[in-house]
Amino acid sequence: MAPDVFVLLSGCLTFGVPLVFAIRELRSLRRGGGGGWRPEPTPPRPSPVPQGGTGKPLPDCLIPKPLPARPRERELEPV
Repeated sequence: MAPDVFVLLSGCLTFGVPLVFAIRELRSLRRGGGGGWRPEPTPPRPSPVPQGGTGKPLPDCLIPKPLPARPRERELEPV
């Protein structure tokens, strides 16, 4: 293979394939109609009544309680 053909094919492979992928991604991002970006969809509001469950409070054994603070252990200094 001639050196100039090798350089041409190597350049196409190095820069051409990523360029084709970039163009394909840009074309897939094109928005239809209106010529602008669509606004962000608003998340649905949480309902005031919890969904599911019976509405009964949890028993005390299932409610996590904070652990008591442990005193720091003494560290002996090297003599």
